[in-house]
Amino acid sequence: MTIIKKFETTEPKKGFSKRYIVLSIVCLFVLMLVEIWAGNNVVAYGEKFDKLSSIAKTLHLENQILENEIAKYESLNNVASKSAELGFSQAESIQYIR
Repeated sequence: MTIIKKFETTEPKKGFSKRYIVLSIVCLFVLMLVEIWAGNNVVAYGEKFDKLSSIAKTLHLENQILENEIAKYESLNNVASKSAELGFSQAESIQYIR
C-alpha cells in the first residue's frame, strides 16, 4: 500500500510583504530623526568653536601688546633713565674680587 499525497502548488508572492515595508519606513524615520539631531549638535558645537576662536584671537592680541610693553620697559634707554631717577650712577672704577 502506497500513500500518495498531493501538494497544492502555490505561486510565490511577488514583491515585499507589508511587514518589511512598515519596518523600512520606521527605520527611515528613525534615521531622519538621528540626522536632524546630529545636524543640530554640529551647529551648536560650531557656535561654541567660533566663540572660543574669537576669544583665542583676542587673547593672542592682548599677549602681543603686553610683550611689546615689556620690551619697551626693558629697553636700555628706559632702564638708564629710571636708574638715574633712583640715584644710581655709572661705575667709575671696577674692582674685581678674587
